[in-house]
Amino acid sequence: MLKSARVIGLAAFLFLCLTSCELYAVTAEEFFMKAKKLDSINAFAATCHSAHETGYWTSQLWKTANNGAGIKADRNWLKAKRPAIKKSSNEVVGGKTVMRESYFRAYASIDEFLSDYRIKITNDYPLAAKHSDTMWGYFSSLQKGRLGSWATTNRYFEYLSDKAVRLAPKLLGKDWKTHLLNDYKSAKTRRLLSVKEINIVEKRLAASGISVK
Repeated sequence: MLKSARVIGLAAFLFLCLTSCELYAVTAEEFFMKAKKLDSINAFAATCHSAHETGYWTSQLWKTANNGAGIKADRNWLKAKRPAIKKSSNEVVGGKTVMRESYFRAYASIDEFLSDYRIKITNDYPLAAKHSDTMWGYFSSLQKGRLGSWATTNRYFEYLSDKAVRLAPKLLGKDWKTHLLNDYKSAKTRRLLSVKEINIVEKRLAASGISVK
């Protein structure tokens, strides 16, 4: 039954792609502007999140399915005959990186992906939605979801932080340093960050010429 649903869903997705799919390497600026239209997510953090998951929107999953965050297709998605593609991906199991085949959700457009991403954040990562006004708190909350962490690696916060300091000058304007610092102070005051995460942020800020004193 599920196999049949997957075939039907994929066929429908391929039909949409032939007619109207937006399959291309979007820029960070384009993604950020679209993300800013949605509530319950931090548009900048979501852009950093997607940049990491897709290799700056060059991954196969992005190019073939507009899936900007490696969102898997669960049983309910497949039973509903929604589009999905099967793909191998790296996962960390017992401290070792292994390849696993999984079904991932497929979207007809960037807007469709972002709409579903917002729903997933709201439903499965309520702490991220609650603190969507601070990028650092948002990053940390992706490891504290209702059903577990977004990623299996324990370096996920570090990877997202690297994307933040890299993309901030391009997306946050001339006051990007102040933005990064104020968001950090807010997340720290709310006790959203672990000691390890605090050290990561402070090192990234210092390397960017931002003093936390």
